[in-house]
Amino acid sequence: MKIQVLSYFLVLFFIFGLLVETYIDLRQQIILDEVLLLLLIAGLLYAGAGGGVWQKSLPGALAGSGLLGLVYVLSKGGMGFGDVKFAGVLGIWTGFPGIFVTLYLAFLIGGAAALLLCVMHKADMKSRIPFGPCLSAGAVLSFFYSSRILDWYWSLFL
Repeated sequence: MKIQVLSYFLVLFFIFGLLVETYIDLRQQIILDEVLLLLLIAGLLYAGAGGGVWQKSLPGALAGSGLLGLVYVLSKGGMGFGDVKFAGVLGIWTGFPGIFVTLYLAFLIGGAAALLLCVMHKADMKSRIPFGPCLSAGAVLSFFYSSRILDWYWSLFL
């Protein structure tokens, strides 16, 4: 019972932290390390309460930061390093393979937002668009629905 209450409050903290990172990234185009650290600690507590730190959370963190780290290097400054760290923390929360759903949705949402901004003449191909809000949206969707999304995806091939 106590672990369920703790988990509930940690999930609320996770969502609040994502909202804070989203707001700050939209306003200042930075991802705050202080908020990431709090989300990391809360994520480790959450994963530890469920017993899945080593099995899913740490591989999720490595996959998330590794994939966005690759994008960071290949984009030559097109993506900030804060997004790489953010993806690692989100991997703790969404686990493995949930981080793949998180990143896929984040890029899908980011691409749709960029296209919409270009069509509305609010941005062009050289505009810097914050990616943190896209990561946050992808993380929330993945946290609650990744197993359903993955089941649907694999059903297309089986």
